[in-house]
Amino acid sequence: MKLINDDTLEFEEISSDSESILVSRKSYRLPVQDRDSNLLEAKGRTYPLLDISPEGVCIGIEAASPISTEDIQPNCRITLGDQSFEGLEGEVVHASLDGDGNWICGIQWLNVEEGTLNALEKKLASLRKEIFDNA
Repeated sequence: MKLINDDTLEFEEISSDSESILVSRKSYRLPVQDRDSNLLEAKGRTYPLLDISPEGVCIGIEAASPISTEDIQPNCRITLGDQSFEGLEGEVVHASLDGDGNWICGIQWLNVEEGTLNALEKKLASLRKEIFDNA
């Protein structure tokens, strides 16, 4: 990248960047339709899920009541309809405003047990199927 005329950037192709070929998204976040029955519960508080993937969730939060990593460690639970996943440990990776000016928070899971991860992936596959069947 070069700076030209103090306000313009010129990008140069990096032809020998072998890592760029290897970079790919492992999974995609699924939007959550029913926010009343798809929730994150942590330290006695409940937050609506906005989207979810095997690696984490995005939740809606209130500006006056922020959430921190300490609030979701060592144990929180997500409920997806009629199925719950307990004993999840997470880390807050961002808190920001969405396009409508609402506060959202991204949480990444840490140390998920294999059985829990498999069950979560199975549930997400069924939710993904529902989304595409209803499209």
